[in-house]
Amino acid sequence: MPGISEQEQLEICITRMPWKDIEIGLFLVRTGDGQAIELQVENLARPSMVGQIHIGRIQKYLPSLHAAFVDIADQKKVFLPVKSPDELNYVRRKSKSEGIHGGDEILLQIVADPIKSKDAIGSSDIVFKSADVIAHLGSGESGISRKISGQDRRRLRDFLSACQGENYHLTLRTSAASLGEEELSGQVEALVEQMEDFQATIGQQALFTVLQPGQPLWMERLMTYSAGQIASITSDLEEVIASFAGERNNGSHTQGSKGCSWTRRADSRLADYAPLFHAYRDEYPLYQLRNLTRLMREISSRTVWLPCGGNIVIEQTEALNVIDINTGKMEAGSGKRDAVLTCNLQASEEIARQMRLRNLSGIIIIDFINMRDKRDLTRVMEHLSSCCKRDPQGVSLVDVTALGLVEITRQKKYASLKQIFSS
Repeated sequence: MPGISEQEQLEICITRMPWKDIEIGLFLVRTGDGQAIELQVENLARPSMVGQIHIGRIQKYLPSLHAAFVDIADQKKVFLPVKSPDELNYVRRKSKSEGIHGGDEILLQIVADPIKSKDAIGSSDIVFKSADVIAHLGSGESGISRKISGQDRRRLRDFLSACQGENYHLTLRTSAASLGEEELSGQVEALVEQMEDFQATIGQQALFTVLQPGQPLWMERLMTYSAGQIASITSDLEEVIASFAGERNNGSHTQGSKGCSWTRRADSRLADYAPLFHAYRDEYPLYQLRNLTRLMREISSRTVWLPCGGNIVIEQTEALNVIDINTGKMEAGSGKRDAVLTCNLQASEEIARQMRLRNLSGIIIIDFINMRDKRDLTRVMEHLSSCCKRDPQGVSLVDVTALGLVEITRQKKYASLKQIFSS
């Protein structure tokens, strides 16, 4: 779960809008006071490949990199990290000798989209997801989110022991701690049936077949929030409206029943979100009602102003991201130390927010306003760490250099806002 308290009620908006001569899809999350805390943007002309499952052919294996290049179509390849042939799900092997060889046909799942000259990234770990459970194809050790502890962890460990299968293993998400055995069993049964149907068709499919499409971006992001965190979900998109309507109308269907759509199978808890959903059908565009053009302008700007009068300047390069904090229009007066500390603390909050809104990832260097007292630096670092804990992408504070620069890294899953519009 994103680091939002269960008490904080969030407003979610799913829509599309024109921007810079293209049409984009948006998944926006706002707090009750109207502050945007998450924005996922998708170029609808180039939809995300994340989640797709392909039959690919190994083009070349590079032992020194522990990786292979895998063709998934003519003139289209994927970078696949792999150390051992035991990690691979083979469909058809061309070589009888041991090891990883070109020409072998395997299953892979896309975990990161291609960006500019970089290929998409694949994984040999084939997963199927519901709201609270992840099912992995193949035998292995089941696991539980590290955020679950105590009695809940012991209870869920017993649950996993009772439902372990030969051809799959499970991971329970953080949200599973709040569910009973019956609810979790229903999700596991649906996912297992989905995997069995999937496996039954693999041998009949040709090379380069897309065996399963990726989950819609809006659905993937929605399922990272529990229904208890959400005050409302609004959309004017027919495909989203139909998904919720279908969930309501098909409530009598059993989970994982034959012929159900991807939406029904993948999200067995849309019914929990359905009472929160509002279909927007007014003539006035939803993106204008929510002032999304203004928000897009703000997060496309290099400079972000802070309440104290200072600002942060964000520069994205090919290798890293640089964030500089400036005093700007701030009036320090006689309390310069306190003013600088206040500016840096506000900058910490805004940096954590901007990383999510702009999807900044990889190496991020932050140049805070110089603080002579080490206690102030410690306080700012602790505050930055606390703010970054709310980020579901995974942020690590690496170090503070001798020059006072703060180094952090953020996991890459989606293309940044800049990359979406420059590709």
